[in-house]
Amino acid sequence: MAFLFRRTIQAKGPNRFVVHLGREERAVLRAVCEDLAAALEEGDDNPNVRRLFPAGHASDPDVDRQYREMVHDDLVRSRREILLAVAASADDQELDRPTLEQWMVGLNAVRLVLGTALDVSEDAPPDLDADDPELPTWAVYEFLGSLVDASVHALSATFEG
Repeated sequence: MAFLFRRTIQAKGPNRFVVHLGREERAVLRAVCEDLAAALEEGDDNPNVRRLFPAGHASDPDVDRQYREMVHDDLVRSRREILLAVAASADDQELDRPTLEQWMVGLNAVRLVLGTALDVSEDAPPDLDADDPELPTWAVYEFLGSLVDASVHALSATFEG
């Protein structure tokens, strides 16, 4: 018996990609991107969001402060724009290359924030009980990981060489 496997995101040509997601999955995608965009607007007091803004210099606080003053606002703006673009295109059945690249970057940012909140390590995900309050967050984290992976595979399938 042969099983057909259809990737969540498939290349339709060199610059077009088909997205196979259900309504609920698209709603989750939109919600997490809008939530993170709103959190970025509120500032970086949230330690999970701070992870999106790496230090400019690990051992020199003065250089790090200068770096943050120089690039922080631009990083916040560009991350928000990407997240809102992903949220706006969540219901699209097809994406062009730039939009899929935005998905890859935006969803990876959400995963980074969720991973920080969950204290994800290199170890396997924990075995959680069905009533564990972290279970939904882990499910979203894994779902977004599969979308990032599918995006990478779809994009790489279009490269010649």
